[in-house]
Amino acid sequence: MSLVKQLWLATTILIVTAFAASLAASLVSAQAYYQEQLALKNIDSANSLAITLSHTEKEQALIRSFLDAQFATGHYQRIRLEFGNGKSVDLRSEATDLSAPAWFRSLFPLRVPAGVATVSDGWVNYGTVSVESATSYAANSLWVTAQRLFMWLTLVALCAGLAGSWLVRRISHPLKDVVQQAEAIGEKRFIVSAEPRTTEFRRVVRAMNKLSRRVENMLESEAKALAEMREKALHDPVTGVANREFFASRLDALLDDHDSDARHTLILARVPELANLNAMLGHEQVNAELRRFCSQVSDIFAASEYHFTDFFIGRLNGSDFGLLLTEFHDTQALSDVLVTEIQGPGSQEPGKDLRFSASVFQPGTSRAEVMMRADHLLAQAEQAQEPLVIGEDSQEDIPFRNASEWRAAIQSALDKDDLDEVLHPLVGRDGTPLHQEAKIRLKLNGDWRAAGYFLPWSRRLGLLPTVDIAMMKHLSSIAPPIIGNPVLVHVSTESLLDEDACDRMLKLIEDRPAESHPLRLELPESALSIGDLHLGSFIHESQQRGCQVGIGGVGHNLERISKVHELGLDYIKTDPVYAQRLESDHTAQQYMQRLTALAHSIGLEVYLAGATSEACIEAAWEAGFDGVTGPGVSRAR
Repeated sequence: MSLVKQLWLATTILIVTAFAASLAASLVSAQAYYQEQLALKNIDSANSLAITLSHTEKEQALIRSFLDAQFATGHYQRIRLEFGNGKSVDLRSEATDLSAPAWFRSLFPLRVPAGVATVSDGWVNYGTVSVESATSYAANSLWVTAQRLFMWLTLVALCAGLAGSWLVRRISHPLKDVVQQAEAIGEKRFIVSAEPRTTEFRRVVRAMNKLSRRVENMLESEAKALAEMREKALHDPVTGVANREFFASRLDALLDDHDSDARHTLILARVPELANLNAMLGHEQVNAELRRFCSQVSDIFAASEYHFTDFFIGRLNGSDFGLLLTEFHDTQALSDVLVTEIQGPGSQEPGKDLRFSASVFQPGTSRAEVMMRADHLLAQAEQAQEPLVIGEDSQEDIPFRNASEWRAAIQSALDKDDLDEVLHPLVGRDGTPLHQEAKIRLKLNGDWRAAGYFLPWSRRLGLLPTVDIAMMKHLSSIAPPIIGNPVLVHVSTESLLDEDACDRMLKLIEDRPAESHPLRLELPESALSIGDLHLGSFIHESQQRGCQVGIGGVGHNLERISKVHELGLDYIKTDPVYAQRLESDHTAQQYMQRLTALAHSIGLEVYLAGATSEACIEAAWEAGFDGVTGPGVSRAR
């Protein structure tokens, strides 16, 4: 039984006990009072009658008439005069109707002794008179008193009940906060609550807040240490962007993607005559200019309106830099931002002393081929003294040439339910699938197309919430591919920012058929930038409806990982780029081991995305991962 119910029960018992005790004590006191008063009346009446009879002539008729007169005027139950010779005069009243019920009279009987006095005739004992007053009137009066007491005490009990209710609510209000915080900690959400005024609750909340702050400090310090470790191992020490090896791993991760329809853009930037610039400005000044250049590029693309999923910048050598735009292929739109907004190191004029090449590539191509083509385009830019050379993107298989055609095609496929899914397993250490990751496909222009084909345009046209809802509805309606095996649904940041879309997704989760497979939701790492209240509420509501929720693509913004403990997530999944280095890079292995240890310390499972081979999978188990997914898993199965 909960503490609140116990408080309510204790308050009720206390009020009922006080009510019953007060009523019983009052009635017993009233009963004793009536009995005492009737006994005194009997004694007084007997003595008065005895004195009167003692001074009266001892005529039988006279005495009898006197007794009759006394009996008729005094509300007596019995008057008896017993003579010395054994004879007596006995007067009794007939039974009187009583308003007091029989059970009450039996519960509170009026037992009054008779008043007895001696009647004398001169110095001779003439007889003994005994008087018993009628108790019916007193019983009726006691019953009326009981009724009044009951009404008054009931009113007092109601007032006490209201006061008790207010008191219980006041006591239980901080208790609810304590319970919510305890439940949050049980759900791996280490939140901090305001300390209540109640001393005992304050001590409990203070201890739990201390635990939450300790976990938060641990996460922040460990995340900071991991970020520093990643910076040293995977980033250029001068500019802070990814080094050549890390950039190549990111490119390999995109090339090894399941989605062969996806298109990505590789931009190469070269700072000509960097050696001369060093001679003119000095090494330190040039380093500062290179940092400014990389920061400017990052800021411009972070604030741009290009509808790419993510961008990744790295330094390939002293003067060459690379930029990857995920799920983006509109290279013609890049000319303005690259030529007119970006200033080269040591230059005050945008586009001057910089050379760019932009080319589109797809998964399945080799890294050497992609880099060779981009280098060739960059060489053309240098030879022709052009700021930008763009590689021609073959769009022969793309029948839609503008936004309205794309919108009509995507919306038509969704309206017709021309959806399908491709499932990729995520397996545990024993090889058993932990869930099936669903990748959406749409039937466009008569052909089934993978997500990379239409998601960039869906993002650009603001259709991602509609696509996510349609995919969740589709998965909720199909029979489970593997009984008891959850299916993972990706939810975009755009859908999370749409309150109506969140409500519709929660409704679909709640109303899905009982025989359908369990669902898991995976949010992108960028979702951690959403307000805690909105994101935490969506995650909690999803979990209440039986869905596990995780974050994918973890690794680039480790400063946000401290928020994970407040959201109550069930798992995190790393970015596929780390799988490219896990097998051969000792530093990457150490980095992943610390990341998994950090996640396990707050009860999170950790999955590796993008596993490429059996050796990579074995390295994942050694690093402490709970599950792996990627091309290597499919080949191993």
